Amino acid sequence: MDYNIGFIGLGAMGKPMAINLVKKGYSVTVFDIRQEPMDDLKEVGAKVRSSSKDVAENSDVIITMLLSSPHVETAVLGEDGVIEGVKEGSVLIDMSTIAPETTRKVGEILAGKGIKMLDAPVARGVRAAIGGTLAIFVGGEKEIFEQYEPILSVMGSDISYVGKLGCGEVVKLVNQLILSATVVTTAEGMVLGVKGGVDPDTLLDVMGKGSANSFALQNHFKSFVMKGNFGENIFPTEYMLKDMGLVLETGKDLEVPLLLTAVAKQLYEFTKASGRRKNYFPVVVQVLEEVTGVKVRSRDADE
Repeated sequence: MDYNIGFIGLGAMGKPMAINLVKKGYSVTVFDIRQEPMDDLKEVGAKVRSSSKDVAENSDVIITMLLSSPHVETAVLGEDGVIEGVKEGSVLIDMSTIAPETTRKVGEILAGKGIKMLDAPVARGVRAAIGGTLAIFVGGEKEIFEQYEPILSVMGSDISYVGKLGCGEVVKLVNQLILSATVVTTAEGMVLGVKGGVDPDTLLDVMGKGSANSFALQNHFKSFVMKGNFGENIFPTEYMLKDMGLVLETGKDLEVPLLLTAVAKQLYEFTKASGRRKNYFPVVVQVLEEVTGVKVRSRDADE
């Protein structure tokens, strides 16, 4: 079935996701508070509108990819928001990483208007968004998921239905909990090994062959830390801190103690306070490098 897709939120992740939908042949209408990404989408064939309301009026499926819970609430429920323009029978797919409680609140209000909702947060970062290889965790009615899975498959290569509305966000937060803590412990281990006299390249290679191997080691460290790539156009420290805050809030709501997450978050807070809030979040390793006087870098790193 052909759908008119609305896409709200054209940031580092949302922009390439929307471009992939256009390239696949979908009719896509977009809105962002910034003009530049809308101009870029217009160049590849998308239609642009001046508000979330306008997008909803011209769409059967509305996708939101926004920074935080308040941003989603404003875009969907606020003045000139989706709810003011959406047609009965449409569906909202929120792909942001927000609080599960917010997801369920928005879904309940939309349901009262005859609008279905899926929460479908993503993982794997900007390169996967560009390549259409995101991991997507979907919550909501299974029948609705099955109906719109072809749209999601344009943006992701691993799409998982995980349960009722809000469960997608829960799974994403669990992902962020494990990833953020793993990056911290990997940073500590790599710094310890280099301080102990082991060559960084050798250490990375050997750890990759043992039980310490992980996605964090093979992606975040091998492709970024070892190359000294902590640029500001990827997933910054402040975004990870936002997600970790959601993790801890959810743990509090569910009465689940998250001791190591709280400790790891403090190291990211330290990283942010040191002036690295905009840098790619594995920059947390630099805090440990500065304390110990060593660097975890490949021999051919640019820096």
